[in-house]
Amino acid sequence: MKRERISETIANINPKYIDEATEFKGRTAPSPKTVWHKWVAAAACFALLLGIGISLVKDLIISPDQKDIVDSFMLIDYENAYLEIIENSKIIKKYGLEKEITEEKIGGHIAYLQKEMPEAERSNYIVANGETNIELLEYAPAPYKAVRIFRDGDKYYYALFCNYHVKTNESLPVKDALEVYGIAGAYDIVSITPVKSDNSWKTDGKVITDRTVISEFFNELSALPAFCFDDYHDKVFAGDIGSEAYTRVADDRKDVIIETKDGLRFNVGYYPSYGWISISATMTYYQMSPEITEWFSKYVK
Repeated sequence: MKRERISETIANINPKYIDEATEFKGRTAPSPKTVWHKWVAAAACFALLLGIGISLVKDLIISPDQKDIVDSFMLIDYENAYLEIIENSKIIKKYGLEKEITEEKIGGHIAYLQKEMPEAERSNYIVANGETNIELLEYAPAPYKAVRIFRDGDKYYYALFCNYHVKTNESLPVKDALEVYGIAGAYDIVSITPVKSDNSWKTDGKVITDRTVISEFFNELSALPAFCFDDYHDKVFAGDIGSEAYTRVADDRKDVIIETKDGLRFNVGYYPSYGWISISATMTYYQMSPEITEWFSKYVK
């Protein structure tokens, strides 16, 4: 999707969705600053409407002189991906983590970091050339890309995986998303829970724990073909560009939460009327097969 088309669309988004975005409870840290709040709301809203990551929205619609405003998200740019430093205890709990980062949760050293903008109070972070007092560490209970520990001096925070750096004309297979959470097979998934598609992750259906049903889901999901955002957009909207079209798709979205054997949680979004699945980690869309469509119809009530 071209930058100018996105810019035009975001200006016409239904105020209802902007209002909802101001209550966004996703991977965003609270801040006393209000000057950037409407940009965060707009970016979050647009990300929810399109099913894409906030980091991509920043790159697509935020001009260079406004990036310092939205960069209050405090992202870590590491190994071709973004992680976000989390300070909100509700978000921490939502992703299956305990509020307190105790010594046994702190794993081995990954990389030393530095502020991307040293003069800024709140900045993104990049890998440093030498040793610093800011460090990215493993999360010992589940040493996967999904969760890391961010150390700034004697303070520790969770850093949650946001998404790989993926251009709108690129795509990644489902396995790349699952590997982020340490999922190599169906045996790594303990439950699948239908939730409300309002980013609250409140249960909205029967929790699925049956091993056969979970295996069926994993096998069908893993086999789906991947499409880049541009191709997905052309197939779904077919030139129907505008806030009403995006709203129709957004209203069709449903979500399930996957919980791993290590207690980590992440969501998978799907659009039953349009036949697509989106996973934010890979910034990629997956076209639903008849088999996985039937799975959702049968098991997600």
